[in-house]
Amino acid sequence: MRFIPKLIKYWYIDLISPLIRFCIRHRVQPNLITTIGFAVTVCAALAFARDNVQWAGAILLFSGTFDIIDGKVARATGRSSKFGSFFDSTMDRLSDMIVFLGLLYMYLGKGHQEMIWVIMLAVIGSLMVSYARSKAEALGIKCSVGLFQRPERVVYLGFGAILGHVTLYYVIWFLAIVSNLTVIQRIFHVYSVAHGVPLDDDE
Repeated sequence: MRFIPKLIKYWYIDLISPLIRFCIRHRVQPNLITTIGFAVTVCAALAFARDNVQWAGAILLFSGTFDIIDGKVARATGRSSKFGSFFDSTMDRLSDMIVFLGLLYMYLGKGHQEMIWVIMLAVIGSLMVSYARSKAEALGIKCSVGLFQRPERVVYLGFGAILGHVTLYYVIWFLAIVSNLTVIQRIFHVYSVAHGVPLDDDE
């Protein structure tokens, strides 16, 4: 999480460590944790749609807790699996889209027609950031580079909402721009690694 200070990140992990240990001790299914996190994100999207932006931001930040817990529990309990990885990534993408849908509903209700384009640009960026990494890794290329990935988007959007409508408005513009810049950054990264490299017959 490049744009989130490490001190804050480690402080928060320490804060939720009792919950992580509880889930490990009771062998809570990681996929269940992922599903709960998705349900919490839906609540954030509904709060955005109802124009309760401060509550939406707080709920969205809380939903990020489950992204941390599910992976740690899966590794600690030996329950990491290909399906778990697939399910987690799929729920993350759905969560992103549902949050943006809630924001779109809110802004349309306020008559901010220009936000249709801004939010759609943010949606494209968030999807393509993930797709670029997935496709690169399917080709055997490590591709975790980039200015803004999902953890940064969740944190900035959550805190932006907590700070109110004006900050949220500019945060969405910011995310729309930097998410797509991250896509470009990943394209150049893969180009630098894979340009001229023959494609395997089975790919």
